[in-house]
Amino acid sequence: MGAGLLAVGFGLSVWRPDQAQVASLVQAIAALVVAIPVFIRGLPALVALRPRDTTDQLVSLAVLAAMAQGSFATATLVPLVLDLGRLFEERTSLGTRAAIAGLRQLQERVRTAVRLDADGQETEVALTDLRVGDRVRVRPGQVFGIDGRVLHGSSVVDQAPITGESRPEEVAAGTDVFAGTLNLSGLVDLEVTGAGADTVLGRVATMLRQVVDARPPVVRTLERLGAGYVPVVLALAVTTLFFTESVERGITVLVVAVPTALVVAGPAAMVAAMSAASRRDILVKGAAFLEAATEVDALVIDKTGTLTDGRLAVTAVQPAAGVSEDELVRVAAACGQGSLHPVARAAIAEAEQRGLELVDLTKLDALEEVHGRGTEARFGDRVLRFGRVSWLAECGVSAPDEAEGTGVAEGDRWLGTLQMRDTIRADAEEALEALRAAGIQRIVLATGDRHFEAVRVAVALGIDEVVAEVLPEAKLDVVKAEQAAGRKVLMVGDGVNDALAMAQADVGVAIGARINEVALGGSDVALLTDSLGRVPELIALARKTRRVLWGNLAISLGVGLVLVIAAVQGSLSPLTGALLHDLSALVVVAHSARLMTQANTDT
Repeated sequence: MGAGLLAVGFGLSVWRPDQAQVASLVQAIAALVVAIPVFIRGLPALVALRPRDTTDQLVSLAVLAAMAQGSFATATLVPLVLDLGRLFEERTSLGTRAAIAGLRQLQERVRTAVRLDADGQETEVALTDLRVGDRVRVRPGQVFGIDGRVLHGSSVVDQAPITGESRPEEVAAGTDVFAGTLNLSGLVDLEVTGAGADTVLGRVATMLRQVVDARPPVVRTLERLGAGYVPVVLALAVTTLFFTESVERGITVLVVAVPTALVVAGPAAMVAAMSAASRRDILVKGAAFLEAATEVDALVIDKTGTLTDGRLAVTAVQPAAGVSEDELVRVAAACGQGSLHPVARAAIAEAEQRGLELVDLTKLDALEEVHGRGTEARFGDRVLRFGRVSWLAECGVSAPDEAEGTGVAEGDRWLGTLQMRDTIRADAEEALEALRAAGIQRIVLATGDRHFEAVRVAVALGIDEVVAEVLPEAKLDVVKAEQAAGRKVLMVGDGVNDALAMAQADVGVAIGARINEVALGGSDVALLTDSLGRVPELIALARKTRRVLWGNLAISLGVGLVLVIAAVQGSLSPLTGALLHDLSALVVVAHSARLMTQANTDT
């Protein structure tokens, strides 16, 4: 509206010179229309000297000076042109806002679910009515609206919206599924583990919202210094006016000193970095953690599910004399049907791979898991046991002294052992080498697993120190010890047992798509993928972000200084100064966009 009135006033002055006073009045009204919102924002901020409102303060002063001089065109155009700079500033967060909107659309694809009662009867209910522990049914072709654990059925699920993996995943009883993923092939019944904002998808959206306001420490420092910025600029403008007797030069100084480019410098770099990170399935909770990631020099890392796949597999079957391998595996699998422990699952998987028929559970008189020791199956007079060799000895089984692995027995008869091993991730060695190349000088493996297994993994990967058979509290002590030695610690774990250590570390990284507990726990960064290679990519991105941020600050401060000098010398008009000022903000945004090309670049 202000621009339109200004155009009308300018047209009157050109085509109706005899209506000069009317033209000036129309231009004054135009200036007033534009100035009112500027004054509403700027004058209270000027009185309160709020550092983050420096832009509005200086624009208010420039408009007042122009109107006092009678330069209504300047008073109208300068705020309008500077608003382009404000658009640049807002534009820096649009990538994240678009990501949030996309997540919201993904959440809104499903509004209802089929809930099952105790008798298995189906009732369609709104997602908002579901609670943790409810049972729901999802049919092929439907999108999961909740996070849940499969109770019955099996299917193939497209998890790309959550994990980024293009290959569909098979799910069965005990498998977790996530809101926003697509059920491709089978009917499954689920137990609800998270709904609404408490799903993985909801937590990702929450983390991304925090990015919009993220400001790195260097920008916050500049904001604290900003309280003295306006008085300095005002003094410079008054000094210019005093020595040059040119109101226009004084106004130009106020205009070019508006720190739009400086305000954009931090958010532009941060949002570009977060967008680049999210494209690599890396979610960072805040700007401070990106800055901290540039300084880490020690890594404390969990083993199971982090350096290894977390899935045990039978590597050797060692039957006793007179016992066949198949018989040994069949007994172990029969006992294993009473447990969800990885050892039991591995025995069952081995039996299935050998094509052995599993014992019908209905024929068993009892099936019991002895916590921390093993499982026991009874039918008739037969008692089968599968577990720790020490436990079998307690039950009266005479095991060989050299026996290693998980023992199998029938009554007091020793049948043999199954050797199992958790396989090392294919990308673990390469990832650790990349971390060392990125400046990690020391790597410590902290795990609750057995010492010999931890040492096996550490030797294979060239890890410096092993701390095994420890509880979560002890992992916390490991991180504290590294920090006490003067190191900046990066902690990588699965986000549940490692939450304490991740909270203590300078940067905590949770790996894997199951970040419900992670978002509530201590991690600063969540990887929506099982790829350990994302960790060195995070460090590389953090360092590139730091370089871009300092480059933004250099551009904004350098260009601002040149424009102020030119304004004092009278080389710029207020309008030209405003245009060049906006151009510097655009350069800062373009410079930040370099981060969007981040892939696997290093420092």
